[in-house]
Amino acid sequence: MTVTVYGTPGASLVQSAEDTYRDNVRRGAFHEQRVAQALEAWLRSRADHFHLFHDLVGFHRVGGAGLEEMDLGDSNIDHVVLTGDAWLVIDAKGCGAGTLGVDEQGNGILVKQDRTVQAEHWLDDGRNYSRAGIPYRLTDGVRGNAAWIVPDSTSLHPSVEKAACRQKGGEILPLRAVNDGFFDQYFPAPQPPASPNRIARFERYLSTGGG
Repeated sequence: MTVTVYGTPGASLVQSAEDTYRDNVRRGAFHEQRVAQALEAWLRSRADHFHLFHDLVGFHRVGGAGLEEMDLGDSNIDHVVLTGDAWLVIDAKGCGAGTLGVDEQGNGILVKQDRTVQAEHWLDDGRNYSRAGIPYRLTDGVRGNAAWIVPDSTSLHPSVEKAACRQKGGEILPLRAVNDGFFDQYFPAPQPPASPNRIARFERYLSTGGG
């Protein structure tokens, strides 16, 4: 079948950018777009039907699944893949060329090709995985998975497995993993269709409206 796509990847990132961070934002938005393209290509290769949401925002007092309401503040969710049986939350991290890992103090870092070290604070945030609580609530308790996708130019040091965000669950993967069908294991074929009601719940949080 095919994939139904909603929203615009990287839209809220560009809209909220300050001039002093324009270059970083442009790089981040470009990576989100690359991840979006890879996700769409992967899903089009499947025989079943998927729904793919880009750039979801405004998660304030989100309830469901019998849990207390959840609030992500100003944080967004880059991409969500949805079927009737499962979901996948994708966070695109445009780190750049270098080696991603954790230093001796347990802090996330990127060692660039010129040997300079750049802090990668998202690796230190165990609450990053809490974004997965949003689709869990919006689907009334359907289980799913989470992943962080970095550029193919970013190598993963073994120490990245010790990162706080990774310890909470989810995968840290290069972009090529999407193209290689890594996430097929989370969606055994054939997947049942997502209900219109659940699709509508996600659509409410699109930063730029429907696809």
